[in-house]
Amino acid sequence: MKKNYVLAAALMLGATTQAQVTVDFDSYALSSESLDNGSAGNGDFIFDELQFNNVYDTVWGSWDGFSISNVTDNTTPGWSNQYSAFPGAGSDSSENYAVAYRIPQIIGTTEYVQIYSMKITNATYAAISMRDGDTFGKQFGSPNDANGQPDGTNGEDFFKVWIIAEDYSGWQKDSIEFFLADYRFADSTLDYIVDSWVEVNLYDSLGFPPHSLSFRFESSDNGQFGMNTPAYFAVDEFVYAWPIGVDENSASLVRVYPNPVKDILMIEGEVGTVRVYDLNGQEFYESGHIQKSTIDFSNLSSGVYFVELTTNAGTSIQKVIK
Repeated sequence: MKKNYVLAAALMLGATTQAQVTVDFDSYALSSESLDNGSAGNGDFIFDELQFNNVYDTVWGSWDGFSISNVTDNTTPGWSNQYSAFPGAGSDSSENYAVAYRIPQIIGTTEYVQIYSMKITNATYAAISMRDGDTFGKQFGSPNDANGQPDGTNGEDFFKVWIIAEDYSGWQKDSIEFFLADYRFADSTLDYIVDSWVEVNLYDSLGFPPHSLSFRFESSDNGQFGMNTPAYFAVDEFVYAWPIGVDENSASLVRVYPNPVKDILMIEGEVGTVRVYDLNGQEFYESGHIQKSTIDFSNLSSGVYFVELTTNAGTSIQKVIK
């Protein structure tokens, strides 16, 4: 379901505002207790301005990236139940959600997209494997591996996913770790396997809203062929935003250089008013302009900015990377 909002902190420039959207996958047509793992060969899933990767191997009947699901079975163990979220439903008891496997990636389909938050939980397959153990994966908290042999962990097990984020310009990159299970506490009563939907505030954690996300798994349970813990988790309710009303069609009204800029930005164009603001609508500069202006960017943080020149001929907005 697509939910549009106009943020209270709308941009203060003309009709330009910032729209916020929540992607919760409920708009995707699925019959009850079903899924789409990409077997139809349609490729990546696109929800509004977010693209979720999907690669389906027709030879092996396997998939990577994301599948869309509303399966509620959170009690059956094993690979046959790989499309279920451990809470038994989507976030806030919604129907659809996405299951991630092995190499999931998310990217904004337009350059202005900023992802602010998401919700994450365990997939049933991984959660039950960690809780009870199975043929390949150990029971978390046990000092032994799946074959009953000491594995050197002393039962201090964990399963986590690294959320690797990058903004559109490529200037801002960082990662955060989210523990889907953690058995390393001195007080064993604190050990846990995530069984509910947890919100991850990407903006607060990273210090910037990413344009793309990729994920890497890590577990304390590893063997000859890599990680023994099933490489799955589930996601829902992605909140993202982007500026709307940005018009680059009138770019011929102004020349902006160098771009990217390090210190001084040059503006050439007709007489008017120049403003500079960032993706969140915060204004950093406003001044009258007569044919040629200079703007000092040296004290601004690295990132994406917009230079708006308003003249009698119209308004031109151009993106500048610092």
